[in-house]
Amino acid sequence: MSGEPTDMFEEMDAMVARLFSRMDREFMAGSSRVFGYHIVIGSGDVTGGTAEVLSPLPRTTREPVAEVHRIGDETKVITELPGVSGESIRLDVKGSTLTIDAGDAQNHFHTVAEIPDVDAASRTQSFRHGVLEVTFSNLPAHKGEKDPGA
Repeated sequence: MSGEPTDMFEEMDAMVARLFSRMDREFMAGSSRVFGYHIVIGSGDVTGGTAEVLSPLPRTTREPVAEVHRIGDETKVITELPGVSGESIRLDVKGSTLTIDAGDAQNHFHTVAEIPDVDAASRTQSFRHGVLEVTFSNLPAHKGEKDPGA
């Protein structure tokens, strides 16, 4: 890179061209479809950094997005798990992390969600039409905004 601002864009164009070329080769070779993705955002010098292409998740695993919503005195985690049965869903709460595993060897989902301080024993869940909703009661410190006058 010679230090010209346009050089950065030329490098980005070259990187995108390599990625599309690789995707075309894999598609034409008949590789299986891959579901899920990881986005990695790092800190550092943008102009001096190097890009690293991450390999996809294993072909039998999908990583759905888990939405976390704090509503009043509750925290709800909602995620889509199409094609699995309610009996195949496994949930695990450790600290502020909810881990969701579901499915079988052919159709497996795995995702994690960061949750606020909740009462893990208050957990309830419903699974309808491929959508999992897990509800927790918030611990007292998170039930509402503190009164500024208190």
